[in-house]
Amino acid sequence: MDSTKEGPQYRLKLDEKIILLNKKKFNLLKYIDECGSITQASKHSHIPYRSALKYIENLENDLNKTIVSTKRGGKGGGGGSTLTDEGRKVLREYRKVDSILKMHADVNEIEGEIAEIDAENKIANIYLNGNKVILPVRGNFNIGDKVLALISPDDIFVMLEPQESSVRNIFEGKITGMELKNNLVRLTVELGKTSLFVDITEYAREQLNLTLGKNIFVGFKAAAVAMVKI
Repeated sequence: MDSTKEGPQYRLKLDEKIILLNKKKFNLLKYIDECGSITQASKHSHIPYRSALKYIENLENDLNKTIVSTKRGGKGGGGGSTLTDEGRKVLREYRKVDSILKMHADVNEIEGEIAEIDAENKIANIYLNGNKVILPVRGNFNIGDKVLALISPDDIFVMLEPQESSVRNIFEGKITGMELKNNLVRLTVELGKTSLFVDITEYAREQLNLTLGKNIFVGFKAAAVAMVKI
């Protein structure tokens, strides 16, 4: 995801091609689909008509495919514009990414620098308070890249003692916050200079006798982490 003065842009992949789309351009395509007119769509999306045409042209050049089909009308009318199947794919991909990001709006962020890469096993290491964090490598990353590791609160588990397992991302911390959120207990766990949100059930909280100030261990699998360059 990138940002512009018009808001965040999502990087969408369609048939091995990458395009950038923000909410304004999404609305333009959506209104073309609904109104059958670029003129009406530009008004609804508050985009000047010439800019709307340029947006469409740039998207089609990036994809090397037609996303808007325009039919000229005669004296009696009958013209209009519609989205092609490829244009509707763009809408669908934007909605998918937007829904996922909204679902994980309070995702944990760990900022770091890639210290090591194991190309054979497709994993990278950054360090959190001196502790190694193992992350999956999906895409083009290099040693020295500044990255954000993104972890959903419900992908983190809590232990009273570190356990032998295949999970290597296990860290000791202290509970500094506790609240009910969406029928789950949201813990704030302090790990040195970093804090993580962790979602557990009330049943789990009772079984582990979790209270404010208690020292615990938290863990997460490498596969549960998304990594992006910053």
